[in-house]
Amino acid sequence: MRAVVVVSVIIVFAGCATAQDSASPVTGLETEFKQKRFVVLPRPTPEEVANDVAAAAGELEAAERREELINQVIRPPRRPDLDESVTSGIQSRNLGRALSR
Repeated sequence: MRAVVVVSVIIVFAGCATAQDSASPVTGLETEFKQKRFVVLPRPTPEEVANDVAAAAGELEAAERREELINQVIRPPRRPDLDESVTSGIQSRNLGRALSR
């Protein structure tokens, strides 16, 4: 049993050693080529900037309109008989009842 484990460990290490030998060594020059290079894009023209701003503003306005329409559809209209004065009156009356007990 012990011999089988030792033989299998030797085979695994031998496979690792051959895989390392087959890989090409990396030199300093190859490392320099693999470094990141910064990409410098040309400056956009003022017309392109103006077009982008107009397009972005249009998209924002469309999104706001869409959200407003969705809110109008989802949110039911408030009952006109439950405005602020009615609800505050009901709350104050209930508060008076609770304190008198």
